Amino acid sequence: MLTLKGAFSTNPRSVPLVDGAVQVKGVDIHWETTFKNPGELFAAQLRDNAFDVFEFSISDYVNVRSRPSARWQWTAIPIFLSRALLQLNTWVNVRSGIMGAGDMKGKRLAVADYTQTAFVWFRAMVDRLYGIQGRDIAWYNGRIGNESHSVLLGLKDDPPPGVSVTFLTREDEANEMLQSGELDAANATNIPIDTKSPNVRPLFPDGGRGFMEEFYRTVGFTPVNHLVGIQRHVVEENPWLPEALFDAFERSKQEAYRRDPAARLILRKEAGLEPGESVFGPDPYVSGLSKNRAMLSLTVEQLLKDGLIRDQVTVDELFWESMRGS
Repeated sequence: MLTLKGAFSTNPRSVPLVDGAVQVKGVDIHWETTFKNPGELFAAQLRDNAFDVFEFSISDYVNVRSRPSARWQWTAIPIFLSRALLQLNTWVNVRSGIMGAGDMKGKRLAVADYTQTAFVWFRAMVDRLYGIQGRDIAWYNGRIGNESHSVLLGLKDDPPPGVSVTFLTREDEANEMLQSGELDAANATNIPIDTKSPNVRPLFPDGGRGFMEEFYRTVGFTPVNHLVGIQRHVVEENPWLPEALFDAFERSKQEAYRRDPAARLILRKEAGLEPGESVFGPDPYVSGLSKNRAMLSLTVEQLLKDGLIRDQVTVDELFWESMRGS
């Protein structure tokens, strides 16, 4: 029996695996589930590299793979149990002149990290839908110090060319700037924002349903946030492991669907969708490379546009060899 250390955020589609209802054949995984949110988990993995199997940001992973480092020798399997929704929790100053996402050109926006996958997707979405480029927005990085993925990946010392990224220095700075109007918008998921203030209102009053559906109709898929990373040396020593993990994560997802039909939802019920009514297909969290290739290709394309990677990365090289036909 192979014993591994694993880390995954709270996610209904991974719960059956983490709680032991679904087993990985030949593997005993000791799961760490105490992280407050995925961003905290990812920062810990970038700093400490302590987990053998781990949920990880697609954007940060591509960054790691494009910047060869002896510290981060990872591979991945094409399991995608979360969708990029954090951008839907963005708030705007009521005096900003922003009525919708199509009004972001020339505006100042604070996010947890410029590297954050949800905002790689936000840039892709406003580009495809409204012709707004990432460089048309002034970005403010809200995570501080070694909690910032951008800092840990070296972005502060090697910023993307042609893009304005300001690194804030205090945890409450983004909120103060948003309330005063020094910022036009800020995301309230991973940086503290007083959303009850009369100075702000949500960018997406419908919970983001219209924005997501328009993008889905345009490109044919929904944006994905995270994948499953594995230490390369563990796979090299156990080449059967990627298939075993892929099978177990897929069975976990199907068990989650059986337990609760709401596990299929992408948007929250507050956005007006009920289980079984999704416009995003019968399995919105589809696994495998073939059905996600277009999504991953657009991710890499956007990372190049954003200046987060300097050289082309192929979709296939992001995943372990035996997974490329999945």
